[in-house]
Amino acid sequence: MGKRGFKAVKVKLVNTDLTLYAGSRLIDAVEDIVNKTSLYEGVKLAEIMEAVYLQGQKDGARHAFDQIDQNVALAKRVVPHKRPGQPKKIK
Repeated sequence: MGKRGFKAVKVKLVNTDLTLYAGSRLIDAVEDIVNKTSLYEGVKLAEIMEAVYLQGQKDGARHAFDQIDQNVALAKRVVPHKRPGQPKKIK
């Protein structure tokens, strides 16, 4: 069970199963679409849903790595790196 008032429904995609957490209206609509479509339309819908799901995963991962890169760059600016060892001798 997801958040309060949300239900879960499993949708079989081409290569994976997708669990949707949504309100009752959206769950009813998804169940109607899944149950009332022909085989051809169902496969096309499943392919589209899988493509959208995978793109969302890629976008989420890209956003996470962008945030990490920004914070690492900020840390490099804040903490200047100095090479270890003795300082150069002044002549």
